[in-house]
Amino acid sequence: MLKSYEAVYEDGTLRWVREKPAAKRMKVIVTVLEEETDAQTAIDRKTILERARGCVRPGKSVEEIDADLR
Repeated sequence: MLKSYEAVYEDGTLRWVREKPAAKRMKVIVTVLEEETDAQTAIDRKTILERARGCVRPGKSVEEIDADLR
């Protein structure tokens, strides 16, 4: 079974963003994504928030929203 994990590659090391694989040794396939600038990230967040306006019930925590997005 294939499973995806998000990581950041920095100075020859993978730093896991959320959960990490349980195995100590495994075969992997790496897909390199284009690096975002701070300006692109800010625009993307603003766009996402504008599109999501009204679809989340009031009083929902950031953790609950993140879980919904995942």
